[in-house]
Amino acid sequence: MLYISFSPSEKATSAVELNDNILLRFNFSEKRAVGLTLMDFSIIVQLTELGPRSFTLNGLKDIEPEWQDIVIDIITKSPINEILKVSVYTPYLNENIPIAYIDNLPAALAALYQLCFE
Repeated sequence: MLYISFSPSEKATSAVELNDNILLRFNFSEKRAVGLTLMDFSIIVQLTELGPRSFTLNGLKDIEPEWQDIVIDIITKSPINEILKVSVYTPYLNENIPIAYIDNLPAALAALYQLCFE
């Protein structure tokens, strides 16, 4: 398990399980990421023959539409988007399935370390 804190002294006011392996903690009123927990970390960062392992963000479908908009906004901007690359899989013209993969984690963690401790 890897826990990434973007605001070490701040407690999250809300949390959303993006899937079985990713928990986003955030400040709801400020719509800002506080932390990210990556469970089964060694599995979700394994490379496949075709590149990074992708996974669905099926937890988004289980939350209210207002929360969906807030969470999508948070995960598609810094600092989350430096670690979690979000995209969409469209198996049919009218169906969008949000997917993501972990990208460039060592460089992203180094940049976050500099932001937090300099």
